[in-house]
Amino acid sequence: MLKHILAAAVATALVAAPLAPAFAQATTEKSDKKPKKPAKTSEKKSGKKLSAQQQKMKDCAPKWADYKKEKNVKGRAEYRKFMGTCLKG
Repeated sequence: MLKHILAAAVATALVAAPLAPAFAQATTEKSDKKPKKPAKTSEKKSGKKLSAQQQKMKDCAPKWADYKKEKNVKGRAEYRKFMGTCLKG
């Protein structure tokens, strides 16, 4: 009988051990209400300029959304192909 109780306790500990950090993190996230990092749009307000590549990526993103709706394409390969041509031109 003692062996069964011991085996059940060990099994419970092994199952619960990986879950313990998740529960600990969830409770600390709720209790620690620290302000999050500011959004990227606030970088403009602080005076940081976008690099040329970043600006091109920002300009091409809405074009990709329109292209995607228009041509009904999806997938990483199509995105990369589109962005490659958009960033060159």
